[in-house]
Amino acid sequence: MKPNKATMADVAERAGVSAATVARVIYKNGYVKDETRQVVEAAVKLTGYRPNMVARGLRTSRSFTLGMVVSESNLNTFAAAVAHVIQIEALKSGYTVFTLNNHSDPAMEARGMQRFLDHHVDAIIFCTAIDPANVRLGHRSGVPTVQVERLVAQVGGLVGVDPADGMRQTIDHLFDLGHRKFAYIGGDVDSSRMESSLGEAIEATRERVFIDNLARYDIHVPPAYIRRGPYYQSHGAGRQTGYRLMKDILSLTPRPTAVVCGSDLLAAAALQAIAEAGLTVPTDLSITGYDDTLADILTPALSSIAQPIGELGRLAVEIALAAINDPAAPLPKVTVPTRLVLRDSTGPARL
Repeated sequence: MKPNKATMADVAERAGVSAATVARVIYKNGYVKDETRQVVEAAVKLTGYRPNMVARGLRTSRSFTLGMVVSESNLNTFAAAVAHVIQIEALKSGYTVFTLNNHSDPAMEARGMQRFLDHHVDAIIFCTAIDPANVRLGHRSGVPTVQVERLVAQVGGLVGVDPADGMRQTIDHLFDLGHRKFAYIGGDVDSSRMESSLGEAIEATRERVFIDNLARYDIHVPPAYIRRGPYYQSHGAGRQTGYRLMKDILSLTPRPTAVVCGSDLLAAAALQAIAEAGLTVPTDLSITGYDDTLADILTPALSSIAQPIGELGRLAVEIALAAINDPAAPLPKVTVPTRLVLRDSTGPARL
């Protein structure tokens, strides 16, 4: 025999309040005194009441679901970390998140977008999109879109990241340690996956602020000391990009005393190349990362420019939910700063 499910009326009776008050507490919609809220929440636990989201969706014309596109979540530690925060923040507000790993394939991303629209998701968060057409598909369908870190289409909301503060702190720190010979390992600058009107890609911005901050100290970095490649390589494609680029840098004369990397993943592979060359960090060479995702589990622990992952995920959900509640309001584009987190991979320059 199927057990009877508790209803909102059961909760109201046990709490001694109206069903409308119970609804305000459960759906966080309207003012309720703290003591009343506590009584209702206790009654919900005692009765085992679970809201009927299907019925609620029919009443409100919402699905209480979000679509989330994640780029290479099996390899991209930053995207996976932000996605984790987004799921937690969405659940706090009563939303379920459908996740798509686009595997850097525009066609797969497009198919996933269509599935999101078929399931009538209330908003879509991209972390990050790889095809502007897929972002615009959601926008044309009337679904609010929010892009995280990387702006590829000039529609919807954005939670961007400014690398300037973190890079300035990094260069100041290394300069104070006596470093004057610098190299840079960054991600490929690929503007083909963004609308031409948007300006420079985030990889170009990171490289530019690196060069600009060294210019404050009248330090020029020769082109040979700036190396770029994909953040990661597919399985079976050989050693990771950072390893290969670090090997190239170690062959230069004179050898740099400090290497700034555009991601923790690039820095992790660079550390392997340094160790293989019989050098030690930071005695022979200082190195820094970017993202602060893998930094504290590497050897040595990596000094890294931290992107505020928790804030990025929280703001993305906040903007998406605000757009759902007020479809006429313009979606904002906000930017959060970075900062340097010091660990063991930086030390005095070896003379």
